[in-house]
Amino acid sequence: MKYAFFIGCTMAYRLQFAEKSIRMVAPEFDIELVDLPFTCCPEPNAVRAMSDDTWLTFAARNIALAEAEGLDVLTACAGCHESLSLAKHELDEKADRKDKVNEILKDLGLEYKGTSTIIHMHQLLFDEIGVETLSSKVTRPVPIKVVTHTGCHLLRPERILHVDDAEVPVKLDSLCEALGMEPLEYMDKTMCCGAGVRKTNSVTSYAVLREKMTSMSMVEPDAIVVFCPTCFITFESGQRVANRIFGTDFKFPVFYYTELLAIAMGLPDTDLLLAEHRINLDLPKSEETSEVTEVDMGDSVASRP
Repeated sequence: MKYAFFIGCTMAYRLQFAEKSIRMVAPEFDIELVDLPFTCCPEPNAVRAMSDDTWLTFAARNIALAEAEGLDVLTACAGCHESLSLAKHELDEKADRKDKVNEILKDLGLEYKGTSTIIHMHQLLFDEIGVETLSSKVTRPVPIKVVTHTGCHLLRPERILHVDDAEVPVKLDSLCEALGMEPLEYMDKTMCCGAGVRKTNSVTSYAVLREKMTSMSMVEPDAIVVFCPTCFITFESGQRVANRIFGTDFKFPVFYYTELLAIAMGLPDTDLLLAEHRINLDLPKSEETSEVTEVDMGDSVASRP
């Protein structure tokens, strides 16, 4: 399988270890990741609120780049996935908007045709590869109790995104079970992490986070597992802010799923991924950590000195 890899701004600049984990596991499933000169997706809330046409044109350009190479787009960020998926739906359903965008793209030598599919890592692992194949790759099970958070931008609107049931998401739980983890049910599982309102009302944002993490703490998990870079940052860094504001004492390790996949598969140098975490958890380590492990980081920010 070969995909145009859409990393997204947040992962490339702030969670380079999560990006690296994707690039580590991809070859193990015969997946080739192709780096293209993508721009921001663009961000599905702020940019679209200012100019719907600008949002749609930026997204169309990104998809057109993949179409020109005959590739589907593989996303790693929930926000990017939603933005590109909604844009594709809009362009495919409304010919007048597609024609308007293509008039602009023509100056760049590009054309949006609607031939590329947008797929998230969550979908690739669950729907395309499957939990049985994942389980067969596990050499070092990760025996921890976890709570999962799929994230708003992967679940809604369900009729367009088709990632999981928006009200009762279970697929990420199954993916965790494939690696030896025990996913725990908890209240407010589909509740937002709070990131969506942080720029307009930070206190409300952290109050939402406090309620979410209070529900998580009731079932006493060892860690939180996500598939969204923004949710990752909100949980890992935001819990410290919530602790200062509300006097709580949250200390949850947070993982992007493919980090745990790399660990469970026994891939070398996974300790380098975990070194960037603010809150650590004792997990199985690879037998050997080589001095240098070459992982193709393409042209991403994470590959630069």
